[in-house]
Amino acid sequence: MKLTTRLSSIALTLCTAAHAQDPFLLAPTIVEAERVEDEPAAVSVISPQSLELFQASSFSDLTGIVPGFNVVSADSRGYGQVVTMRGSTNTLFFGPPALGLTIDDVPLGHAFSYPSELLEMEEVRVYRGPQGPNFGRNGPAGMVEIFTPRPGEKFAGSFTTEYGSYDHVGLGLQTSGPLGGDFSHTLQLFHDQRDGYVRNTFLGDETDDREATGGLFNLFWNPSDDFELRLRYYGEFVNDGSQRLSSLSSADPFNDSSDFRGATDLERHQLSIHSRKDFDWGKMETITSYQTWDLDPSTVDLDLTNGTTPWAGFAGPPLAGSPADARSAITQTQDVVSNEIRFSSGEESPLRWQAGLFQMWIDNEGTAVRTTAVPFPPAFFPFTPIVNDTTRFDIEQLNLATFGNVTWQMNDSLALDAGLRIDYHETEIDRVKTDITTATNIVRGSDDDMFVSPVVGLTYAITPTLDGFVRSSIGNKPGGFTAFVDSANGPEFERETNWSNEIGLQYDNPDEDLRIGVRAFWDQIDDYQFNQSVPFSTDFAVVNADEVTSRGIELDLAWTPIERLTIRSSLGYVNAEFDSYSAFGNNFNGKEVPFVPEYTGSTGIRYDFESGFFAQTSVRVAGSTRFDAANTGVFTQDAYALWDAEIGYATERFTIALFGRNLLDEEYYSFINPQIQAGSPGDPQLLGLRLRTIF
Repeated sequence: MKLTTRLSSIALTLCTAAHAQDPFLLAPTIVEAERVEDEPAAVSVISPQSLELFQASSFSDLTGIVPGFNVVSADSRGYGQVVTMRGSTNTLFFGPPALGLTIDDVPLGHAFSYPSELLEMEEVRVYRGPQGPNFGRNGPAGMVEIFTPRPGEKFAGSFTTEYGSYDHVGLGLQTSGPLGGDFSHTLQLFHDQRDGYVRNTFLGDETDDREATGGLFNLFWNPSDDFELRLRYYGEFVNDGSQRLSSLSSADPFNDSSDFRGATDLERHQLSIHSRKDFDWGKMETITSYQTWDLDPSTVDLDLTNGTTPWAGFAGPPLAGSPADARSAITQTQDVVSNEIRFSSGEESPLRWQAGLFQMWIDNEGTAVRTTAVPFPPAFFPFTPIVNDTTRFDIEQLNLATFGNVTWQMNDSLALDAGLRIDYHETEIDRVKTDITTATNIVRGSDDDMFVSPVVGLTYAITPTLDGFVRSSIGNKPGGFTAFVDSANGPEFERETNWSNEIGLQYDNPDEDLRIGVRAFWDQIDDYQFNQSVPFSTDFAVVNADEVTSRGIELDLAWTPIERLTIRSSLGYVNAEFDSYSAFGNNFNGKEVPFVPEYTGSTGIRYDFESGFFAQTSVRVAGSTRFDAANTGVFTQDAYALWDAEIGYATERFTIALFGRNLLDEEYYSFINPQIQAGSPGDPQLLGLRLRTIF
């Protein structure tokens, strides 16, 4: 039975949420943790001021700001990115995310559809560890909530313009406020563009230029204090050049000699309806959303050469048998329909509770073409063989869930938190691959699964300013199918289960303007989902490593030692290793899990002068990161540090600032692809000027 048929039968019983976000205007980061009366355990709360302090303008910029969190960015607007939390990751293209994401209560689909850039935000909340009982969207390793600003009682607006290195131009317009009657609104419009960073020596220009335009609109209707209806739309149009890639053997990572100009063209549309009704006993909320993410196309030169390499001393195919010309072209669409209804108690009750129903349907449909041309010497072949591998796929997924949690304030010092999530997950695949050798390879199948995810935790107020907490939980990441593998190599992968445990202390003293948090965690992950290239083929499988253990420590600090001086700092150490994993005849026991930095951290300092001038500086660091299961040295990014700074002048209505990012021009790779022995170099040194006026 098709998932769409089953979806129609249950959609009437649920109400849900949706929306996603993308670019412009960020600010640094402040890490806070809630007290026992607000949350059962510590949670990182990142304010707009904190985002500004660290000049966080993209989703990946949260790396270092949030302990235990990291984004491996392939510089393709999120497509192929890996988002990690405490050693748990998503797979590149078809596996479910380990870290769930909602924006204004709207859940996003797969991690490749997460935003690359960020709009103006009101708050970011990061929850660590499995969060299934607390959200409609499944968060087997954690959750990120992003909230954009709501309208005030008066009309307000701002206009921001930015110009910087590589002819970067950024424009942003924001308005909010009443529209008359019981209606109000918020509006954000943006345009962002720049020239490329990577010089193509063969084509004679920079091909990785970037351009994005979009907007977010919210319409609120508040006929009474106890009822709200909200209509939300977000749209984005991306017209990017080639993916930022260069050969690992290149003397300059910002040079390549590709003969093919790649492109990434992308559209996002999200429409959601939200309602809230307050009662004497609590409130009811519903969120219904539809989202579409359309990649058309993503084209990449896989060999990064121009085919002019001479065959000096040649006795076989060029480059030891490697293809002289290899290209990839992918078109893909993701449609997401989600519904959520949740009920929650009043905040004053000593027994607080939340319960809800959730439904999400995801359809990934696309075509991937890999073209290979191998020019043999004329003595062997008087022509250039062209090989095309074409994969057409349609993968549907349905998730139905019920969830709930209770927090019992047992006395003035002790709070107990317990929750449970029950999931039903179903997936289907229809995939056809054609190539020069196998002609046609068809994969069709379906699978369903039901699982339970419990959580229990205790928080104890040791003193009025010091809390201790302990938490144990289980997170389940459902299995599924991957389209980039033949039936012989196994397109199906199994469910991943994470038993997570943490203990910590949180010191919060408003009189001293000081917050310090420390946490230790131990996660035992069974059937760890992991990408693995298949030898002697173009297949890219999702496999299950039998067992992974991830341990670590997290620290964060927010301090205002004197008036006008702000200090924010964080550090996360993660040791994630394969305990039991073998694939294609290789044993990887004891090896570090790819895509997970050994540590991440940041420190930011800002001083605001009485005259209106301000100065701030920040440093973000990342430890060594492996990009293959064998931990090969050439596929490892060594530890690096990025230094940013900003100076400016601000009044009530106007701000001007000079900023610099990566001021030491540190060279590093944000992503390494072992299969093609190439990497995405991180942003070079960037300088710019920002102007903002408020009206």
